[in-house]
Amino acid sequence: MSRVEKSNFDSFLCDTWWYGLTHRFDEKFEALAKLRARQGFTTVQMVVGVPPEVGPENPNASSGVGPAWNLKGEFNKEYLECAREKVKYLNSLGLSVIVYGAWGQQIEWLGEKRMRDWWREIIKTLDNLDVMYCLTGESDIWIGEERRLLPDKTTSELNIVNSLPFLHPRLVYIGRRLINLVTAPFNEGEKIERRKKWSGVLSLVSSLTDKPIFIHVLPNQTSRQVVNNPQFLDAITVQTGHDIDTRRLLWELPLDSIKANPDSCFINLEPWYEGITDRFGVEDQLFAYWASMMGGAHSYCYGAHGIWNAGDGIFLAQWGGQTMEQAMKLKTPYLLGISHRLFVNSGFANYRTVRAEEKDGELTNITRLDNKGNSVSYFPEADMVRNFPEGEIFLPLHGEFSKGLPKRGQVVIISK
Repeated sequence: MSRVEKSNFDSFLCDTWWYGLTHRFDEKFEALAKLRARQGFTTVQMVVGVPPEVGPENPNASSGVGPAWNLKGEFNKEYLECAREKVKYLNSLGLSVIVYGAWGQQIEWLGEKRMRDWWREIIKTLDNLDVMYCLTGESDIWIGEERRLLPDKTTSELNIVNSLPFLHPRLVYIGRRLINLVTAPFNEGEKIERRKKWSGVLSLVSSLTDKPIFIHVLPNQTSRQVVNNPQFLDAITVQTGHDIDTRRLLWELPLDSIKANPDSCFINLEPWYEGITDRFGVEDQLFAYWASMMGGAHSYCYGAHGIWNAGDGIFLAQWGGQTMEQAMKLKTPYLLGISHRLFVNSGFANYRTVRAEEKDGELTNITRLDNKGNSVSYFPEADMVRNFPEGEIFLPLHGEFSKGLPKRGQVVIISK
């Protein structure tokens, strides 16, 4: 039996702090942790190592005691001790931590042997705490272009589309995706080698811990495609990314995954970030949550632009201008916490039959049913529905139950 089939970790609601251990986060770390715990989040995912989109010698990669490691392959013990204290603090608030050991291209910077050694140090430092492990972020990123960020650059400096300041962040995102699509077919050999390296690290990590293990992938991939030994992973994971055209994938991917393997555990580690490319506000975020969980996702990962990068409106602002201060004031996480408590405490995940209906390519409703005739139905837009089932009415965008149906907006109906 594979790890995917015997996973037993609880359904979690996760926030995304890629730069959570860097000095960029220091002033807000405790305040944000307390806020998310109050809002109903149960988990945080962050990089214990060099975060994405920067070279290892970039000042933004450093914690208060320096970077995780340098290009000579020397590890910073003080960094790991600091990471342990931060994880312990999050645990004290009831927050588990998904520990990312690296980002995909970094195995080429350190080499496979030192990446294995790095993971040994992470596990030795953190394994007795409340953690889960994610082998790497975006395992196949920067294939054939691994050195472009070295030693201290950021993606803001490198992308051709970023040299045109008048472009909307949405166009920047599309431009980046097109460049990746054009170059991908020419790098198949390097991709095979990259996967062999991460598969070797995965084999080691699996032998060292009983904690859940995941891997984070690029859009249009699944975790089963990016390593040669997916039996060592505890979930089928995807990233749907930050394009509105991925909307239907939010429910289709978990639904297809669970249909193919009812005993599997599916998690979208990176759906739309709130505020990224100046899009994906509260309505999109609540849609993403309910469509994903109703489709069969085991857990849900939220992200806000400004939080993931500890943004100030300048750093990595090609993704959008929302700052960390602005993102911490968003109401969405509070509403997600209410929805997640309702979903988990009501046992909706145990309603194993799933039915989705569409009209003109848009989801009109998705329903989960148990074997006793109980059901829960999610309607993304009330004015697209003529006949609602009877039952309790919950309004995700208000975070409360209602005595009557609204004319517009999202509706959940619980029938028993």
